[in-house]
Amino acid sequence: MARTKVNKRKKGNHTADNMLQAIRHYRQGRSIRKAAKEYNVCYPTLQRYIKKNVNVSTSDLHKQRLTPNYDVNKIFTNEQEKSLTEYIKECALKFYGLSTKDVRSLAYQMATINNIKTPDSWNREKMAGLEWLRSYRSRNLDLSLKKPESCSLARATAFNKDTVKMFFDNLKNVMERHPSFGNGCRIYNLDETATTTVQKPLKVIAPKGRQNICKITSGEKGTLVTTCAIVCASGQALPPALVFPRKNLKDYMMTGAPIGSLGLANPSGWMNAELFIEVMKHFIKHTSASSENPALLIMDNHESHLSIEALDMAKRSGVTILTLHPHTTSKMQPLNVGLIGPFKAYYNSAVDSWLMRNPGKQMTIYNIAECVGYAYAKSMTPVNITSAFKKCGIFPFDADVFSEIDFMPSAVTDRDQPETSSAKLMAAPSEQLNDRKNLVSPSSDITCAHNPILFEENPSEDVGGNNTGIRSAESPSLLESTTPEHIMALFEAQNSQSPSSIMHEVLKDTGDRTFKSPKEFMLPLKSGPRAGRRKPRKLGKSMIATDTPEKNQIAEERKKTTTTT
Repeated sequence: MARTKVNKRKKGNHTADNMLQAIRHYRQGRSIRKAAKEYNVCYPTLQRYIKKNVNVSTSDLHKQRLTPNYDVNKIFTNEQEKSLTEYIKECALKFYGLSTKDVRSLAYQMATINNIKTPDSWNREKMAGLEWLRSYRSRNLDLSLKKPESCSLARATAFNKDTVKMFFDNLKNVMERHPSFGNGCRIYNLDETATTTVQKPLKVIAPKGRQNICKITSGEKGTLVTTCAIVCASGQALPPALVFPRKNLKDYMMTGAPIGSLGLANPSGWMNAELFIEVMKHFIKHTSASSENPALLIMDNHESHLSIEALDMAKRSGVTILTLHPHTTSKMQPLNVGLIGPFKAYYNSAVDSWLMRNPGKQMTIYNIAECVGYAYAKSMTPVNITSAFKKCGIFPFDADVFSEIDFMPSAVTDRDQPETSSAKLMAAPSEQLNDRKNLVSPSSDITCAHNPILFEENPSEDVGGNNTGIRSAESPSLLESTTPEHIMALFEAQNSQSPSSIMHEVLKDTGDRTFKSPKEFMLPLKSGPRAGRRKPRKLGKSMIATDTPEKNQIAEERKKTTTTT
């Protein structure tokens, strides 16, 4: 049976507008059955509403309740649910998405803070029910349950408007230097990716009832071979460079690799500054770069790419190197955006095929070049390459390719300037003193308002057991609308009650005036000021590495590092 039952009942499906129009047409002389049929209202229901509102004038009908009982008994109104939905979406777009349990707790807190009647099960469990969550999701089809990808804090916060603007300013500066940069035929992107002897198995068709289905791999942990890919904005892919985990390279290691590929050897299998010089020679050879025929190479600013020898060689050969800001390559580097993913998928498929053709054998690093050759030809197509450059806004040049939604995760760590933060701290004590003048202080039991802890197990309750005492500290309604005379009158009228009970009456009297949305009572998704005065470590940035000032700065930093070591 389907999880969502189809309601075949015709009763109780009308809207308030349909019922209003049906009653008006009946009063204009039409029969009940004709009016009910025309406005899709159940005949007995229309007859009952006509009798119930017989003494109500036609002009005042819109003030009456003309909706079914189930619509009236909803816990939240449409506007209240909309505010909840907006908050859930905002959290997801800022990479702080809420789980199903978090949403249920948030719904309970919103109902409690706004003094909304809830079922007894909500009060027992301190969260909304599962059925409410299912109904809520069915009413908001723009929400779906997804498994998020992990994203480091550095990557989420590094992609901000300032770093993106810096890169596009540098890109615009470089593209104006030579006409061939503007038409895209001399713009290249370089990046490395890991290709190992252990693949990620593809999905397989298997018999039902089996809980554990396996796929053969060559080992538990594979051996790394680094593949360095280079592509051009015009749709051309240069032969890759492969770094094998060996001290010396043998010719048979490159069997099956793309024609013209460069083979390198390093015991760790990683790219380093010495090997990158060979990659730069490989790039200059295949692009025929020179002072008369310059080329633009975009890559990340890893230290292995920015050796002084490689930068000098690039500058002599007419190669301009533009680096990306750290932790932004997932959105701003064409190879990461649209090419490495398909390449890995085809590579895993090639390894699966090799294991099927060679049952009982383990794949070694000597077979990787063959699989790389197959995957490279399949993934590095002109359509994929040009689409990846366009998606990043590099070619055609588009500095506004990213929207405000793309920058939302970085807004969490946007901090005020130091002088602004200190001014706020200096102003805080005086504001607190002004607030205390308007409050009664005979007992410490009087708790005014506080921000509830994010998804706390047991939200604060007052003495009477009613949860109406929870209020937002940011909301001015309580402190502004509650005067000292009001509180003193309550003291005189209820001398026998405790201060907490009196404050509960104050909250009850002022709490229903405005609706508190989750944005108002939840802790804001904003990091606080930096603790201490320690200067943070200097981070990398987007730069034109082959320009003399930048190259000299890199040489200076390398010299300092060498001296310290």
